[in-house]
Amino acid sequence: MFERPLKLTHSENSKVYFTSDTHFGHDHEFIYEKRGYLSRLAHNEGLFEIINSLVRPEDILIHLGDFCLNTSQEEFEEYLSKIKCQNILYIWGNHNSRIRKVYEDTVKERFGPDIEVYPVVYRNVTFLGYYKEIIVNGQMIVLHHYPHQIFNQMQKGAYQVSGHSHYSNTSTQINHKEGKILDVGWDGHNKPFDFDEIQAIMASKQLKKRDSYH
Repeated sequence: MFERPLKLTHSENSKVYFTSDTHFGHDHEFIYEKRGYLSRLAHNEGLFEIINSLVRPEDILIHLGDFCLNTSQEEFEEYLSKIKCQNILYIWGNHNSRIRKVYEDTVKERFGPDIEVYPVVYRNVTFLGYYKEIIVNGQMIVLHHYPHQIFNQMQKGAYQVSGHSHYSNTSTQINHKEGKILDVGWDGHNKPFDFDEIQAIMASKQLKKRDSYH
């Protein structure tokens, strides 16, 4: 079934932000020490503080996967409570652990077992699935946890934002000019990007027409 892009408005009253790979609760030094923290808990609190300093309750935070790992149900509920934003739009990553269980339990309660349906709202999170196309102030953006070499409407100026690589993929970094694609994951920026920042970055990137089937 054809699914229309989700239309969002970025304005002073409700800004649209993007991030990925926060890895709340991930108890491995290569995550929190690389980001400048001495422990799992200090890492969590540091990220909450940065997110809440930028993203207001009325804003929209698009999260492109790997929200948390190694967390209990109680910890997951606490994480959601500590994020002030009441409009988190979530795309699945490759580390889904606790958040996947929450989604499955919510769907089972509302729709029945062995069903996958989107969107589904749980508290301040809306699950959008594995892939989503959105339009923000007229700009087409393809959302996926993984970067794409070819994506819908790339030849017409669409953007693709992703995560997953923890900013190790040079083709999705800010300074790479070939193609309007960007890794918005935490490790590259240490903060969420708002739509105005995304537009400014993409304006410096060249349009790449690789898809001949358009």
